[in-house]
Amino acid sequence: MTKSTLHGLCGALLLVAFTNKLPAETRKTEAASYVEQGDKFAQGGDFERAVGAYNIALQFEPDFAPAYFRRGLAQQARGDLSRAIADYSKTLEISPSCAEAYDNRAYLLGLQKDLERAFSDWASALEINPRLATVFYNRGSLLLDQGYLNGALSDFDKALQSDPRYFMAYNNRGIAKAGNGDIEGAITDFDRAIKINSRQPEAYANRGLIRLQQGKKMEAEQDFARATALRPSLKPFIERRTSEITQQ
Repeated sequence: MTKSTLHGLCGALLLVAFTNKLPAETRKTEAASYVEQGDKFAQGGDFERAVGAYNIALQFEPDFAPAYFRRGLAQQARGDLSRAIADYSKTLEISPSCAEAYDNRAYLLGLQKDLERAFSDWASALEINPRLATVFYNRGSLLLDQGYLNGALSDFDKALQSDPRYFMAYNNRGIAKAGNGDIEGAITDFDRAIKINSRQPEAYANRGLIRLQQGKKMEAEQDFARATALRPSLKPFIERRTSEITQQ
């Protein structure tokens, strides 16, 4: 990898000065190396440095779609949704067949309540890859949030047909089933989610709430304890929902 720094402005400016003089194949190799470095930072939760590495990759190769896509993931992880959307859009300009970029952009557009564009992007993603499980999961989650339970169930079913070990799809399908009054089906789905990933706190919390509604207080408390041990930040949510259930 070309000698440089991810921190100093001078290092970045030097790269700009020299990258255009490098052979095309060398520029592409260097860009790929910085993307790899950025991925390592991102995996360690250092999204700031990850973005810096992807920025340098794009100095070597301004039309390198993987750098835009990965930078979008890092921007999304650190909560900069507008820049993440811009990076996914740039990815699609360069690589129109990237179904994952459509899916990720759709998810963020959904968070911003731009539902028409979100559903359009998911449709485009499925035209490219009809079995992309994350599309069905993300679209189903948005439908669930909007209260369209049957549509959500259909999408979660499709997500699990594509990826039978998609534990979050089991979790969210369990929520949709509970909303439709299928309590036993909901518990079965939470059980499946936990069997696949025993460290998933949401499924424990959701199963505990169902068990509390069934009057199974001891089992519910065990689920709540496991959920909060895995993710302490769930405690206020569990306490609020427990209070609502006991007051019914």
